[in-house]
Amino acid sequence: MGKTPGKKSATSRKVIERLRSQKLVTGHGDDMRFKSPTDGKWYDINEADMAHITDAVKWWNRKGRYYGAKSKTVREFMLNEENYILEHYKYNRSQGAKLPDRYKSPVDLIKSLIKPEKL
Repeated sequence: MGKTPGKKSATSRKVIERLRSQKLVTGHGDDMRFKSPTDGKWYDINEADMAHITDAVKWWNRKGRYYGAKSKTVREFMLNEENYILEHYKYNRSQGAKLPDRYKSPVDLIKSLIKPEKL
C-alpha cells in the first residue's frame, strides 16, 4: 500500500489544520500539542502518529487489494487527509498490533473471473 505519510508531509499538514479547526491541535512549532482521541489527554506533537480512521489493513482487505498495491486508488487512500487523525504512538501502535486482521494478497481480477477449471 505504501508508507503512511510522515508528520511533515503535505497530508499531515492538512490533517493538523483540520484538527486545529476542531480544537484538537494547539500551538505551533515546538509548542504544538494534540489531543488523543483515546484518553483525551494533550501530548507533544512529537509523540503523535498519523493514525488511520479506518484501519488500513481492513480497507485493503475489503477494497484496496482489488486495485493492486501501488494503484492510483490505493495511493489516493493513503494520501487522503480525511483518512487520518493524530494519535499518541503508544495507542496507535498497540491498537494496530491487537487487530486480528492480516493483509491479504492482491487479487488478480482477470484470474478471479475465470473458473478454476479453465486455468
